[in-house]
Amino acid sequence: MILRQVLKTADLPQELDAHRFFVQWYGADECLVEQHRGILCFDSNTLRFATDQGTLIVTGQSLELEALTDSRAKINGQIISLSIEVKS
Repeated sequence: MILRQVLKTADLPQELDAHRFFVQWYGADECLVEQHRGILCFDSNTLRFATDQGTLIVTGQSLELEALTDSRAKINGQIISLSIEVKS
C-alpha cells in the first residue's frame, strides 16, 4: 500500500489511513473502535465489526454500545479480548 509507505516515511500516524481500523482500549471496561465498516453481530458478550482487513471481534460481559456512528463505536462493559479474523 502506497499510502501506508508515505505515512511511515513522513512519520505520520497510521490512523490517517482511512482503510485501516484502530482500537483504543482503556482498562478492562472501555474501548473505542475507529474506521469500522459496520456491525456484523452484537449481543451482551460479543461484538463483531466489519473492517477492510477482516472482522474485528470484541468479547466480554455486559457489553454495551455507548456511542455509534458510521465509522466509530464506543464500547463499555467488561472487555476480555480483542481479536481479528483476517480476510484471506
